[in-house]
Amino acid sequence: MFSSPSQWLHFKSALCCGSGVLMAVYGLITVQSVYGDNSTEYQTLETTEIKRSIKCQSPDVELASDAGSLGLGTKNVINTAQNTSLALENCLNGVIPLENGATTQKIIVSPATFPELWKIASTASNTVEIPFPNIHPSARGAKVPIFMYHDILPRKEVFFDVTPEELEAHFKYIQEQGLTPISIDLLLDHLQKGVPLPDKPILLSFDDGYGGHYKYVYPLLKKYGYPAVFSVYVTKMDGKTARSSLTWEQLKEMAADPLVTIASHTIKHPRDLRELSDDELFQEIITSKETFEQRLGIPIKYFTYPEGKYDARVKQWTMAAGYKMALSMDDNQEIFAGQSPDLLSIGRFGQSQLTVIAQEAWGGYPGPKEDGGFDFTMEISKRDHKIDGINLMVINGGKPGTIHADSRYQVPEIIAGTDAMAAVDGAFFSLKYLDSNVMIGPVMSQGGEFVPGNASENPRLNGRPLVLITDKWVKFVPFDAEIHNTWKEVQGESHDGELITDAFVGAAWLVRDSQAQSYESFGNLFDFYVPRHRAFWGIHQSGQPMIGVSKDPVDSIQLGEILQKLGFRDAIMLDSGASTSLAFEGQSVVEYTPRPVPHVVVLFPALSALLETKK
Repeated sequence: MFSSPSQWLHFKSALCCGSGVLMAVYGLITVQSVYGDNSTEYQTLETTEIKRSIKCQSPDVELASDAGSLGLGTKNVINTAQNTSLALENCLNGVIPLENGATTQKIIVSPATFPELWKIASTASNTVEIPFPNIHPSARGAKVPIFMYHDILPRKEVFFDVTPEELEAHFKYIQEQGLTPISIDLLLDHLQKGVPLPDKPILLSFDDGYGGHYKYVYPLLKKYGYPAVFSVYVTKMDGKTARSSLTWEQLKEMAADPLVTIASHTIKHPRDLRELSDDELFQEIITSKETFEQRLGIPIKYFTYPEGKYDARVKQWTMAAGYKMALSMDDNQEIFAGQSPDLLSIGRFGQSQLTVIAQEAWGGYPGPKEDGGFDFTMEISKRDHKIDGINLMVINGGKPGTIHADSRYQVPEIIAGTDAMAAVDGAFFSLKYLDSNVMIGPVMSQGGEFVPGNASENPRLNGRPLVLITDKWVKFVPFDAEIHNTWKEVQGESHDGELITDAFVGAAWLVRDSQAQSYESFGNLFDFYVPRHRAFWGIHQSGQPMIGVSKDPVDSIQLGEILQKLGFRDAIMLDSGASTSLAFEGQSVVEYTPRPVPHVVVLFPALSALLETKK
């Protein structure tokens, strides 16, 4: 990086004055960018095979033999005899595990070869990044644990050592529980861009560069097809430490495998980087990176703090070195990756927590539906979130609908005896009589009677969201008292002739077209700016319906900002305050007794789930 002492002095002076791949798809495929890091040229990459990959040219047998393994079918595979060449930006180099899971084979992913897979990759690559080193808001809600291992050897010497038999037992547990080990590249895309992850994602990390990593870990990774990151320090490679060490030849072999990512763990593994001078930090953080890049011929994008110890100055050096992410550890506070302060201080769990923490692994809600459509086929599930200090409970999936009861009841009572798995209190209702089911504004539920709203009250609802539900879609339109108080006019809002089965007027938009709403948009809505328990429902960017409540008091503006971060495409505030209610699987899930209500928004199981349960 620095060719002379003067360059280093200029850099050091600047540093003291201020702070200063395309896509990785893992599941069926692990993809890496063919052009790597533009900041460094690597002689070892200049091979015939890579040159061919850059032109999207591949041996004839590769694409045809791998298509079935990807589940894409031969119809998506080009005739390689055409010697098709594509631009560099339209080409990805990837690998897939073969049927026995022990080896991998290279493929070329492009719009012509694997169009569906390319569409996924290109969508993710177009996702907007947020300023480095911040973590994307949507990744805050996910729960991705990184598990940290050290030495693997036949007989333990300290409590955190792991035997080869225990390690394979861990890998079998991962397999049996349906967990998905992901690459650190994919984790970076998730944390930086909000790219959705596969189901139950975890990351495996191995520190220090012990000989057991090559002898025991690497063969198991190939056997199970699991990716992992290895954090190695330079002097460990000399083989002069008390325990066994990797050799440069072994490390180079591992680094060439797409399942393996190498991270720098400094030069000498000092116990506390915070105690070092700037000159020493330059060596440990920057020179270590350059050493590994020169010896291995690959870019080193990740750093791991020895014993997890760092401060603002150490992070500044890590940023200056050009690392994309840095792993840490804290025995007193083990956290999921998305809960970390930023990309340069990513938390991890000790390997002993695998069977406990892995059960919580969750990769976040699905990504945006490209056509802006709807998905009413998802399994219904409930999750707690804490965003911007506010606790929420959100239930997603299934098919949305409403129930208009004949009087006022607790929400679990309203859905009792129905197929609804979840419900949240719905539209505003008249408080004149305790047993009244009279609503504010027009209402219709499940294709039943359309009940017009009170003609004198309706004009006060103008501009509020009129919710329209069919079997295929949901629509939110500004209510107009002059045209939306008859069934004929409401049905006229159906753009494709689909029968509207449910209609009601919500309190206000919290999120509209993926944008949280401003203070001014709430108009004269009563107490919208006051922190209260609040109920909401809407459609996520993935097209699935979501209902939920805030477990903490929150004002409408902040709630909209939180729901935008959760990925809502549209979110509607429902009757809140004392009415705020939520039920799941027949039970109330709020910690108080709400006011009885006559109207609820419900989630019915997808048709496939209903058929399964009624067999």
